[in-house]
Amino acid sequence: MRADDRNFGCRIKRDLVYKGYEAVVMENEAFRLTVLPGKGTDLIELLHKPTDTDFAWFTRLGLRPKEAAFGDFQSQYEGGWQEILPNLGGRHVHRGAEMPAYGEAALSSWRYEVEEDGPARIRVVFRLELRSLPLAIEKSIEMTSGEAGFRLEERLTNVSPAVIHADWGHHITFGEPFLVPGTRISLPDGDAFYELPAKGSTGGFGVLPAAAGRYALRRPDGIGAEVSWDAEVWPYLWFWRDHGGEANPPYFGSHYNVGLEVFSSPPATTLEDSIAAGTAVRVEPYGSVNACLVFRVLQQQPSEP
Repeated sequence: MRADDRNFGCRIKRDLVYKGYEAVVMENEAFRLTVLPGKGTDLIELLHKPTDTDFAWFTRLGLRPKEAAFGDFQSQYEGGWQEILPNLGGRHVHRGAEMPAYGEAALSSWRYEVEEDGPARIRVVFRLELRSLPLAIEKSIEMTSGEAGFRLEERLTNVSPAVIHADWGHHITFGEPFLVPGTRISLPDGDAFYELPAKGSTGGFGVLPAAAGRYALRRPDGIGAEVSWDAEVWPYLWFWRDHGGEANPPYFGSHYNVGLEVFSSPPATTLEDSIAAGTAVRVEPYGSVNACLVFRVLQQQPSEP
């Protein structure tokens, strides 16, 4: 049997097109992950099979085909999970290079290759060379048989003789139907918790220190997810909430979701602002910075507070 025809254990489906985007599906007995290398390696499916729970969230417009008139990050944003590099915030010029809003990584097509493909374990490596800065990124996603989740390992490499700075992180969101009122979020600063209010409540935004490098979400029925990461590289957690209580653009009160995003820096207008604040990732000439992130499903019932 060809590896890409295997229908048991860990397996990979490739040479797929979904809504006009190249797609890769990685799965095992417990979990299915769909990646769009043709759209910034967006993660658009985080499906726990035993409970039919998809942790990925979509905006009211969802995933739409590429259109020339709508090429920026916000116009193409479908929800889900994006890789953000090499800048945060708005469009600007840095050292003579055009920096699109939220960086080019989420707007680019990545190359990929399958490094391991067996029923016990699979690994796919995605690669991108940036145009705006002399940086190359390699992202390895690994899944093991029976485990509900995946491990993501990354290497950011400077391919020039100059010191290069960048902002870097993961734009991760959760929403309906997974999220419901009463879902409890354990935040990385000590024993802090946030409980989701009723739909129609006011949302908010904050930036939290994330030295612990871990957060978890759990619904009242016990189903949840945990994200853990290298906090030395991504020491900030951006925590934004949209509970449908604001009728302003771009979402017009249509959503019930949270963003729990791990980044190298707090929000900044330009990359130069992050460099001046000392928060941007520094990559030495021909050097590399490594980081990892783990996503896993939580199923056990929550303990009494």
